Amino acid sequence: MSRLGTAPWILGSIILAGCSGSGYAVRPVPRIVADNVGQPVSVLQEAFGDPRKIDKTATKLVYVWFLPQKPKDGSPSGFQGCEMEVTVDARSQRILGYSLSNIGWSSCRDVQRSVRIAQR
Repeated sequence: MSRLGTAPWILGSIILAGCSGSGYAVRPVPRIVADNVGQPVSVLQEAFGDPRKIDKTATKLVYVWFLPQKPKDGSPSGFQGCEMEVTVDARSQRILGYSLSNIGWSSCRDVQRSVRIAQR
């Protein structure tokens, strides 16, 4: 193939690579939560859906998500996954902190979700 024949393919690849810089990325749960401390809780609701429950006090909210995981090694399936508790300021709705708990044979670092990444 001549140089002129490959130029459109190279140009098209560069354009597509530039467009893929924004959108969604798959990341492990601990990284998603750690990266979003200080951000609005709506970011996590977009990534994980509605929480299983929300505990309320006068100054803070505790959002609880359960993220089920299927065992990879053929272990018996059941109640396995990652439970995530996120503390949120009641007034600003911003994330203050979080905790993760492994349930069953799963590991929270193995659970991944697709999240929207910021445009650069």
